[in-house]
Amino acid sequence: MRALLGCLALLGALISAAPAVAAVTDYPFRLVTKPSGSDQQLIAENSGPAPITVFVTLTGENYASDRTWPMTAVVPPNTAMPLGRVYAADKNAGGYNFLFRYSHHFGRIDATHDPDAVYRLPYEEGQAYPVSQAYGGKLTSHNNRENLYAVDFAMPPGTAVLAARAGVVIDATLRHTEGGYDIKYLDKANTVAIVHDDGTVAEYAHLSAGPELVKLGQRVAAGDLLGYSGSTGYSSGPHLHFIVSRPRVNEGKVTRVSVPVLFYAADPAVRFSAQTGATLTANYRSPAVAQGQNTRVDASSSATGLTSLDPPDSSR
Repeated sequence: MRALLGCLALLGALISAAPAVAAVTDYPFRLVTKPSGSDQQLIAENSGPAPITVFVTLTGENYASDRTWPMTAVVPPNTAMPLGRVYAADKNAGGYNFLFRYSHHFGRIDATHDPDAVYRLPYEEGQAYPVSQAYGGKLTSHNNRENLYAVDFAMPPGTAVLAARAGVVIDATLRHTEGGYDIKYLDKANTVAIVHDDGTVAEYAHLSAGPELVKLGQRVAAGDLLGYSGSTGYSSGPHLHFIVSRPRVNEGKVTRVSVPVLFYAADPAVRFSAQTGATLTANYRSPAVAQGQNTRVDASSSATGLTSLDPPDSSR
């Protein structure tokens, strides 16, 4: 029998998701085939701490399978999961061949964002930073489904970046040193990614280079230190790009769709969405400050007029 087996990993995102793509490329996930008599078993091997959504297609000659292709599957962390058997459609035809292609990304495609989840501001108590771009305001670069609900916090390099919500670290890329307003830096954004209990994934991007403060598989609590802000990757200035997303399949590729989130601050806690132009203080020890008709969390109108520090058509 002649079995021509191949694998082409189609990256699970377009240019607009470049920092996450680099992490997925480095992540220990692959599809392999193993013989099972005269058949071949297609197996997804996930050797890391993240749930992975994978989309798989098959092409070839004289092959059949016990599964319908293409298929989408969610592979749990640290799991080798059989996806299906492939065998000769006509055993008298002298053999068969097939090629499998796949696209994958962090998270579960069936994830539903917890409606009760709220996020602390991703910086230290008492610090305040302006929101340079957020949903509900003018969008200059977060203008696709993958980044529609991303939030940019303008902050100087070296600012401590804290986890906004508890979860498990699935990426801690902090080796890049370059950044700028040039597409050659698309895959150079340092990023820490965390998967939440509901299957959504938070990414903290454009971080400074440095030693990893968190490790893959480590569970972190809201407020734990993840790294320090910077301007690595495709970026026109120092800022933190924060996004929560879940996977989706679009035109045969696994990409992301961002989800809106609410932050909280003050004591007692007040929920709010980040608004472009607002300066938000990480206040967790005193009551909220009322601003006009709405209760805001130390939101200053002095920040209005800020523009995004993400270049147009970038995701970060």
